[in-house]
Amino acid sequence: MDNNIFTTEIEINNEDGLEFDVTSEQMPARAFLFTVIDEIGQEGFLVRKIYVSPDDPYLKNLNLSSEQINTEVNPEKYGITPKDVNSSTTVAEHTMGNNKSNFTSTSSIFPDGSPRFDGRSIFIDIDKIKKSGATLVSTEEIIIALNEYKINNKHLTKRIDKFIGYISDIDKEVLVKGKIPASAIFNEESLSLTSNMIKAGRVVQVFGIAFTAYDLGIATDESIKIGNVKPISAEVIRQAGGWGGAVAGMKFGASTGALIGIETGPGAIITGAIGGVIGGAVGYFSADFVADYVYEN
Repeated sequence: MDNNIFTTEIEINNEDGLEFDVTSEQMPARAFLFTVIDEIGQEGFLVRKIYVSPDDPYLKNLNLSSEQINTEVNPEKYGITPKDVNSSTTVAEHTMGNNKSNFTSTSSIFPDGSPRFDGRSIFIDIDKIKKSGATLVSTEEIIIALNEYKINNKHLTKRIDKFIGYISDIDKEVLVKGKIPASAIFNEESLSLTSNMIKAGRVVQVFGIAFTAYDLGIATDESIKIGNVKPISAEVIRQAGGWGGAVAGMKFGASTGALIGIETGPGAIITGAIGGVIGGAVGYFSADFVADYVYEN
């Protein structure tokens, strides 16, 4: 069998009206595959160094609750909640050491982070934290805030200038105001795995488009044979509806990921892809129903 023609051989006699139903696993059929990928890092990543273990002496000295310790050690699972979400601590005050604020310190140096701090690196998806409602304070904005703070605190001039040097020349500090969801946080392993899945997904998506091209080819031949545009028009309706349904399915799949316990990283992408398959099928067959009014096949 080539890409367009299916052939088979059967024995027949000369009796009138003799009919055979020919079936085969190789019979051409409508095949479609929808893979929708949840992109990551569209605006880049921020880096934060975190504690490797809950037994870290410095972490123990902070006298945090067990919930706070979980977020400090496993933010990929629990997300990051600032020390005080209702705090009125300013950008300058946080940067100079008052960490009981609504800010979380990160670095824009990807993937290494600030060289002044030790610990395990996590990577925070900028696009995802923005969509979650958190806001960013850039390195430049932090420096402006410190210079303004210096005007009314001249006795702290040397200390403030020292922090400005760290922030601008070494740390490249960026503050995140508000909660950071677990779905925006990756470690080295999950970031690598997710990136590879996305690359593979793009390849699979190309194959998916190639599979559906078979129906377009058949419909085109039919249009030429009968001298009417209806077959190809109907098939375009079917396939456009299917791909549209896949996108809607991805959104549904991603939103329901948390309901089945998948909150972060590759799991969210897999959930979105499954949603795309389901939604694509629904979109396809709904469009198929409409297209049959144009030209039934």
